[in-house]
Amino acid sequence: MIDKISRQLKSVAISGWKIKEENVESEEYFFVKDKVDLGRSKKVSKYEVTLYKDFEDKNEKYRGSSVFYISPGMEDAEISKAIEEAFFAAGFVKNSWYPLAPALSRKFCSEEYELSELASEAVGAVFSQSKPVNSWLNSVEIFVIKNRDRILSSEGVDVSLSKYRTYIESIVSSSGREEVELYDQLLLSVPDHERISMRISRLLEMVRERANATATPAVKGVPVILTGEPAKEALRYYLMQSNAHLKYDKISEAELGNSVQSEEAGDRITVEVVPELEGSYYSLPFDNDGLLMKKRKVIENGILNSFWGDIRYSYYIGIEPTGAAMNFSVGEGSLSVEEMRKESHLEVTHFSAVDVDETTGDFGGEIRLGWYFDGSKRIPVTGGSVTGNLKSLDSLYLSRETELNGDYYGPVSLMMKGMKISGE
Repeated sequence: MIDKISRQLKSVAISGWKIKEENVESEEYFFVKDKVDLGRSKKVSKYEVTLYKDFEDKNEKYRGSSVFYISPGMEDAEISKAIEEAFFAAGFVKNSWYPLAPALSRKFCSEEYELSELASEAVGAVFSQSKPVNSWLNSVEIFVIKNRDRILSSEGVDVSLSKYRTYIESIVSSSGREEVELYDQLLLSVPDHERISMRISRLLEMVRERANATATPAVKGVPVILTGEPAKEALRYYLMQSNAHLKYDKISEAELGNSVQSEEAGDRITVEVVPELEGSYYSLPFDNDGLLMKKRKVIENGILNSFWGDIRYSYYIGIEPTGAAMNFSVGEGSLSVEEMRKESHLEVTHFSAVDVDETTGDFGGEIRLGWYFDGSKRIPVTGGSVTGNLKSLDSLYLSRETELNGDYYGPVSLMMKGMKISGE
């Protein structure tokens, strides 16, 4: 089918084109508590076509683009009409000109597995742990996916890959002072029994803590420790300060050679964009343009060394593109998690949502589960919020312990002073 589409595109006078073929096979299971509610296998193919149209206006060069989708059953006449309509639409998109990914022909293959066996391994890992008293798995969705993708372009790009992905969505519940729940997403490449079972076990323990939590106290002057997902999202702010798209759109105010941090005490941050992290759901050798991606250390000891981004926005700000890498890593810090916990603090593992403004550095979140330590006793808390600004911290420390979490590899926890804790 992809050859059929490319033949039609080559017969038309257009400035450029790109085809992305996606073939997805999956084993999907939906559980209510520990009983299968639905199990199914899927096999889907789709084709995304991007057309480019170059034109000038007042001696300025522009490159318009338009995206449309083709299903495997479409006839030649239908494809021809879709191409004609998309090329017409591209003329109304007035983007400054940018190059397309250069010629590259390569196949990237992973080790082959039976999807059904991987799915069985994931299911077994989820339900392998004994359940704490008054805590249970409320619902679980498990998707084990094999992607076979190919990108073909007018510039001579012909790259393909095969990759496995595992998606586990869990809602765990517990009854105590009241009945409560926690939501979790775990994203991996192939199933990892130990990681999955430990994640579920920890979730069940944490939701039991939330069921017996008290209201977050309104305390002042104590550091806030973010652990897990909140730590990752806070550190993503620094990554995005080095993004070419955000720099071009003037969302990022960061400048090369300057610090992305303020004058707070503590650790200086080092950040790399990493196309491929072992075990990551998001690891890819090339991006959606068909550009071979590159690893790049963009921030070192708090100083912005380089920007990163796709070919379009990298061209706009005059840098060598890394490609639109989907993973990042942050260097380990100077304190262990236990050292962070020695003084009075509020530690938060779950917010209703983590909100970080990429322009201002404003941070905020409503607490779903945390622990307050007053210097002698550590108690689970819920409710209230943490707010502040990442540009005006008093101190920032990162943990020595690291973890892989979705698209991130780096410190498990970070500790900040200078945040406001709102509670009762």
